[in-house]
Amino acid sequence: MTERENWITRVTLLEKLSDRHDDLVWRDFVAYYRGFIYGLTRRMGLNHADGEEVVQLVLLKSWNKLPDFQYDPRKGHFRGWLGRVTANAVRNYQRSGRGRFVALENEQGLAVDETEFFSADAEINRMAEEEWACYIPQLAWKNIGPLFGNKVRETYELLQQGRTVAQIAVELGLAVSSIYVYRKRIQEKMGAEIKRLQRELD
Repeated sequence: MTERENWITRVTLLEKLSDRHDDLVWRDFVAYYRGFIYGLTRRMGLNHADGEEVVQLVLLKSWNKLPDFQYDPRKGHFRGWLGRVTANAVRNYQRSGRGRFVALENEQGLAVDETEFFSADAEINRMAEEEWACYIPQLAWKNIGPLFGNKVRETYELLQQGRTVAQIAVELGLAVSSIYVYRKRIQEKMGAEIKRLQRELD
């Protein structure tokens, strides 16, 4: 595995974002966090098209802000900051009533502080935590799924749909014992990957 193929840790990634023109680092940032931002926009009431628009503008705002961002784990998770930025973007979009995002600016054209609307909003924090809890397993499977063969991946998908081991065995034409083996392999790999992502991205 090459150095670029290794996932970048959270702190290293945020440090490297000081260079806006490092395309590879920004690609990694988008790969890690885009789905989380999108999920938050949907939880906050936007449809798919509006959510996608806000995601792009949150990413643009991040591109502008993160070179000066100072990560301090004592002040909370990075996802908390990103959640506030997203929440403000959604609120601003909804207030505009014009089907497009209006930049977070006051009448003098100065950027509004991201904490203005939602710094003490427990509901937004709850949404962000719930979305993160859903997003991390999805990202974990996206990372490790290609490591498995078709039958194992199909087993995982059917398990996610609530099928029993016996039902999956019939549907895939496999022995019940094989499904149990597949499930155990999936659980072990998923558990390890989820822990890694939580450690590096939380």
